[in-house]
Amino acid sequence: MKIFHIILRIGLGLMLLIFGLNKFIWFLQDFDFTGFPQAQYLFDAFRYSWSENNGNGYIMALVGLTEVVVGLLLILKKWVPFALVMLVPISINIVLFHAFLNIPNIGPAIVVALINGYLMYRNWDTYRTLFT
Repeated sequence: MKIFHIILRIGLGLMLLIFGLNKFIWFLQDFDFTGFPQAQYLFDAFRYSWSENNGNGYIMALVGLTEVVVGLLLILKKWVPFALVMLVPISINIVLFHAFLNIPNIGPAIVVALINGYLMYRNWDTYRTLFT
């Protein structure tokens, strides 16, 4: 069972590292938003608001940086409970984006949220003092 948890932690870390770096380098193909113009509009607004010379947005860069940091922390097994807490708002927003705007591409979002929730459950003793 220990090997399974290591695989989940490193797999989640690699997924976050890849998707986080993609927000800076854009080496992966974008999701297909055909038939979902609201999702395309919001995604483009976040993507292009900071990368152009006149863009002053910060959301996509902040999300990408957070994903990279959390991914590295999970891969290196440093501050894992902290990394999992940092990931909660991002995983919730990814799931809600796809649930409300682009349901066909919700698969990876559900995987990230479930693995995050499971790993938090496995580290629950660390979080117990937050709820007392």
